[in-house]
Amino acid sequence: MYFQADGNIEDLSIFKHKLVYKARNGGVGGRNKKHGFNAEALVIKVPVGTAIYVKEPDKDMLVLDLQKDGKKMLAAKGGKGGKGNVHFATATRKAPETFQPGETGEEYKVLLKIILPIDVGIIGFSNIGKSSLLAAVSAARPKIAEYPFTTTEPVLGVVDDGVKKYTWAEIPSMTAGSHEGKGPGNKYLHQASRAEVMIYLLEAFSQDVKKDLLQLRREVALFNTAITEKKAVVVINKIDMIENEIALEEIRWAMQNMEYDVYFISAKEKKGLKDLICGVHNLVTERKLQTAGESKHEVVYRPKPVDKGD
Repeated sequence: MYFQADGNIEDLSIFKHKLVYKARNGGVGGRNKKHGFNAEALVIKVPVGTAIYVKEPDKDMLVLDLQKDGKKMLAAKGGKGGKGNVHFATATRKAPETFQPGETGEEYKVLLKIILPIDVGIIGFSNIGKSSLLAAVSAARPKIAEYPFTTTEPVLGVVDDGVKKYTWAEIPSMTAGSHEGKGPGNKYLHQASRAEVMIYLLEAFSQDVKKDLLQLRREVALFNTAITEKKAVVVINKIDMIENEIALEEIRWAMQNMEYDVYFISAKEKKGLKDLICGVHNLVTERKLQTAGESKHEVVYRPKPVDKGD
């Protein structure tokens, strides 16, 4: 059985009413030592960008990732055919009743998710200015309001630095306890899994910016540590609301010696955006060159079979 990406399919609604897919059985052997016919491979078509996970007791394991139209990958192998009695015949026993039955094919319980093809993911707590930042650097027009959790699904925008164009996405707001389902929870955080670079967005007038960063990273790590291992930058937004230059310098001092580059911006007044875009796009280009070399030899995942006793 194969999964194949098809650009003509827009969503996963086709799977709402059909949950079980089973390849046909092969044919039985015939007279005169003829073997049975092989069953035609089952090909299940899914939208481009579909990630296929095998459901296991402790976690869902990514096994296939179909990012290109037409890409087809093996999901489950059919069982090996059996042997008829002719294979067990001997000189003294020409018509034995012994035979070997065919094997059962692989069987899995899978979870399908569409993951957006983004280059940069913007993550931050509610009312931090993610929508304002995306609107300021791209032609995207996300809904912007003063109340929490305005954005309820990922919003994409194409950012052009004059040389390169990359896709940025605002990931819906997180909050302390997102991993426990508070607020929107981490429902959309998996959309950051394909991003090359992450932006951790904080606000300048916070009482403790560094603490906010640690809390934000903790929430992300509780969802998927692989996202926190991506290249990232820290962006301090709303510097226009800091009237005291000394207070701003204190934040700069507190953020020294970070493992990330730190940018100070005002999305509202479009301050500091040019340097931010340039720095982020350089990181994206660096990552794409690196991953291009890593993807020369494609990895085919072979998950463990699902326990039929479950």
